[in-house]
Amino acid sequence: MEAAMPSSDIIEINGKGPGPTLAIFAGVHGNELAGVYALQELIPGLKINIGKLYIVFANPETIEKKVRMINKNLNRCFFEGNSGAEPEDKRARELMTVLDSCDALLDLHMFYDDDGAPFVICEDNAIDLASKLDVGIISTNWTRTEPGGSDGYMYLKGKIGLCVECGPITLANEYTGFAINVIYQFLKYFNMADYPVTFSDIPKRYIRAKETIYKTSNEFKLTSGLHNFDALRPNQLIATKGEQKYLARKGECIIFPHYSARVGEEAYILGQELDIT
Repeated sequence: MEAAMPSSDIIEINGKGPGPTLAIFAGVHGNELAGVYALQELIPGLKINIGKLYIVFANPETIEKKVRMINKNLNRCFFEGNSGAEPEDKRARELMTVLDSCDALLDLHMFYDDDGAPFVICEDNAIDLASKLDVGIISTNWTRTEPGGSDGYMYLKGKIGLCVECGPITLANEYTGFAINVIYQFLKYFNMADYPVTFSDIPKRYIRAKETIYKTSNEFKLTSGLHNFDALRPNQLIATKGEQKYLARKGECIIFPHYSARVGEEAYILGQELDIT
């Protein structure tokens, strides 16, 4: 499937009666295409019963080029008072205007680990909604650990924000159906549409993001064989930088191990397993 852009990158759909205002984003990173493909497939026939829905192709230039970003990471630009001059800053300000009118956001992303499974990022106020989605992992505390995300912006406004990581970047076509189902579940949760979809009964792991580790030099090396949300043993070697060793502590797991990270980029994130019953 090709990521041909629609005539408008912000599409407004209105229901017949009053209701919540929602936004669905795809393509914040232009090489994460399952959500883009899902929206392209749904737009011609997408209807809602109540409220208002914004369909947003968040970063059109990167979608067309199928690249993560142009000058900077758009998903670090959603914060109050952003006065930056880069194209991503300007686009974030435009999209924050949309989000300010919304009650909830579903932002569709993908990740680099070819063996990973979909999961959702949110804060505590969105866990009930996240538990309805077809994912096995719900990860929280990203507003603090990775500030500037679209979902974190919503949380800081007292609203619901979900970032759903829809699968490996290399498998966008294979995970388009998953993204479509998540969209339907999101709309169903707010009673906005009657699509034939059920809520998830998949058991969940709850993981709190706790620390981002950056690649600070070319000496930094991740231990081979680490995958997204792998549980780590106490004192397990995660990475080295010359003689320095990065060791795991009890109950930790690794998130987004990025083996091709450049100096200055995120190498991985540490998560802490939570016992939520």
